[in-house]
Amino acid sequence: MHKEHFHSASLPVRVPRGYEGFWEIMVKLDKEQGCFTVADVDGESNVSVKCISKYLTALVAAGFVERIATRHHAIKGKYPTPLYKLLKHPVKAPRLRPDGTVVPDTTAHEQLWIAIRNLKSGFSLPELVWAATTPEMKPNTQTAGCFVRRLCKAGYLTVTKTTRRGGVNGRGGAAAWRLKPGMDTGPLPPSLKHINGKSVWDPNLKKFMGTAPIAKEVKS
Repeated sequence: MHKEHFHSASLPVRVPRGYEGFWEIMVKLDKEQGCFTVADVDGESNVSVKCISKYLTALVAAGFVERIATRHHAIKGKYPTPLYKLLKHPVKAPRLRPDGTVVPDTTAHEQLWIAIRNLKSGFSLPELVWAATTPEMKPNTQTAGCFVRRLCKAGYLTVTKTTRRGGVNGRGGAAAWRLKPGMDTGPLPPSLKHINGKSVWDPNLKKFMGTAPIAKEVKS
């Protein structure tokens, strides 16, 4: 057997989209075309058609979108394509359950990111959890620790205190952090995307932070 050799290279990719991205695309397409299909949204996204269809189903159930017609194809055997139109145009993407019911306005990551941006002098993990807690939402320590590690690895945070024991992982290490100057990129929390590995996506800057997605080419 021959040995495989790899060349690593950072490649541009289509932007990975969550429901915020889907909504942004739908608003744009509705304004430009008057209606849109799942394929139209998929053409500007980077996820499976199934994810887009699920969000659209929830939007229809919640009354944000309606199915206005069906486009039939001349190609025999090709299924008709549903056409959709927005009924409401909120600036913020609707956050919905699959059945169309509304979920709470803020997530744990959003609360944690708000707290990190406000804790200018730095924070420990308990301090971060306390600052991120609201009557409706209390992030747990595990969620907070994972989020902090992710931000630290992506270059958002600097470690201000270390300890032999304790730390985020319970085995010692970082014990306090502070947001780096210039890394308060905006109100939306950075999120983890799985594209040839794990990469942090900043929805405020619309770009990957830290290590960019890597693609490997196999040479025979």
